[in-house]
Amino acid sequence: MNNSKTFTTLGLVAALSLSTSAAVFAADTEVHDADPRNTSWRGGIATDQNGEIKLVAGGGFDNLYGNGEYQTQTIMIGEYFTQSEDFRFRLANFDERFGGVYLDVNITDAVDLYTAGYMLPLTATNDTTMFFPSVNYTYIDFDTNKMAGDINAGMAPAQLNGYSLGSGSSFALESMNISGGDIKAMLGGDDAHMASVNLYGLHPWNDTHYTVFQAFGGSTYGGVEMQMVDLVLLQGTRTKVGDAVFNIYLEAKYTNIKLDDINNPMSNSTYVRGEDTKISVGFDWRF
Repeated sequence: MNNSKTFTTLGLVAALSLSTSAAVFAADTEVHDADPRNTSWRGGIATDQNGEIKLVAGGGFDNLYGNGEYQTQTIMIGEYFTQSEDFRFRLANFDERFGGVYLDVNITDAVDLYTAGYMLPLTATNDTTMFFPSVNYTYIDFDTNKMAGDINAGMAPAQLNGYSLGSGSSFALESMNISGGDIKAMLGGDDAHMASVNLYGLHPWNDTHYTVFQAFGGSTYGGVEMQMVDLVLLQGTRTKVGDAVFNIYLEAKYTNIKLDDINNPMSNSTYVRGEDTKISVGFDWRF
């Protein structure tokens, strides 16, 4: 399956927890702009080097329960990608007594992802750098009919959208009239269960500049065999526009995905590996 569009879709698995640009919530007087616990309302737009535009909107509420005896934050946020027409929605709740829990739904062209996770906010001994390690479970639903349709339509070149399929990934299925059942047999299923860990970090340099970093790793333990690594580095700058806060950020993201135990009748290869590097610039208005 050298369908690079499918790999692009699978790249969204990297966002299984509260990821960098998406986690840069609006600022308030106590919580940093890039702290995923911030509940202020926001709107934003970003684009990558391929021209994909992402629209972001969301916000939340402080202390919906507890009568003020302890701090809680409840956040919801939606993202829409204008070219791929992919959609993502997240609902998170942080409680200072035990940390944060969240749900994350990605609806994409060929793969839908449903994630539940737990995040523990931590502060380094320098009292500045913040860490948000998390553990996640994801149910991955592959639309094998859509994948087969893309391949039959000729949407399976060896290189597309920054993905280069490496050794062991020689497939010649685009010349065949294959079905969703063929793709399911080749992958070894049409769904998967993934366990992953993620480390989200934030370092404010001063009142206007900050750095966000993220390292993600996940592997399936049932269904389609897949491993993934995702690395993100974001540099942000904030300024005031009237009474609102305006953020500008530059984000670099590297993703590596490997599908194992591939049963390809046209090749002796047993795996497919795809990788992608994206550079994005974004703007975030918080009010």
